[in-house]
Amino acid sequence: MRRPAAILIPAAVVVLCLPFAGSCRPKPRVPGWVEAAPADSVAAFSGEAAWMLTHKEVQSLISRDPMVERALDIFLQKARINPRTETGRVTFHVMGVPQQGEQNLQKGLEHVLIQLNQFADPTALVAALAESFPQEGSLRLHGRDWPLHVILDLEAQGAKAHIRAASDEKGQLWIGSLEALQRMAAKDSLASQPDAALAAEWISARAPFQGYLQPEALLGGLRKNLQGSFVQDLPQGVDALFWSITPPAQTDQPIRFELALAGTPEGINQVTPWLQRLVAAANAVQSAPGAAPQLMQEKRRVGLHCALTPEQLKLVMEKLGQPGFSFSLPTRIPRA
Repeated sequence: MRRPAAILIPAAVVVLCLPFAGSCRPKPRVPGWVEAAPADSVAAFSGEAAWMLTHKEVQSLISRDPMVERALDIFLQKARINPRTETGRVTFHVMGVPQQGEQNLQKGLEHVLIQLNQFADPTALVAALAESFPQEGSLRLHGRDWPLHVILDLEAQGAKAHIRAASDEKGQLWIGSLEALQRMAAKDSLASQPDAALAAEWISARAPFQGYLQPEALLGGLRKNLQGSFVQDLPQGVDALFWSITPPAQTDQPIRFELALAGTPEGINQVTPWLQRLVAAANAVQSAPGAAPQLMQEKRRVGLHCALTPEQLKLVMEKLGQPGFSFSLPTRIPRA
């Protein structure tokens, strides 16, 4: 007989109420991809390059947008990047939510931006970009003009899309439509948003897989795609949700999962029951391995750290409206 969540959760969750220091609080330390991520990103999925560029399920997801798939393939081939040996990170950003009627080629590509960073040799990566793709125009990033390189131009059903790539002083690369790149350059980074920075600080910066959601924006434009997920039940005032996944070194060990949410004090006060439902759903699949889940809470953020089985992780990701990939790493990939 299944135990009610009200009984199951208090025994399973250790709550740590942490004081929130105001003006004297140091600047949050966030993962590298978040530091440079565009402020307009409403959702992101970030992972180690060797895994992201070879995983069949990820490739299947990318193939749903053939133009994005083609642009990435062309870049990898011409820049002579071997996906199986690369040690960097690839992040896919959703830039704003497509509105009704924005189904044509140009509008679709305006909402996708690919970020490549933390590569072992960023200088070689930028050099490969310059050698393999012609320069056309420039993009102003961080107060400097950087060359734009032509990946490909597309035209279909009377619509045009111009896929370009640019780099910055840190050797990060950005691939997307000219419109998406210009939108990114016109605004500050995601890390400049206080709630996003607070939530991102509570996930592991070294976790192989990480992601981000802006719940209010997604619920406003993609509510139909989130049917059946717990995201649609988040209280108002939750502005940022980050997650991270660290697979075990051995297959019989649990997976480390971290979840952090930030927003208004009112929203955070109301989010604990939502987290309890998420843990209860995971526990209903299988007994939780290892130590009890740990719940940490401050005035404007709340975090959950727990160990999950692959079955539990798949369910939790689905409840978050995320793809339920197999996140196993057959061999550990060295990180720079």
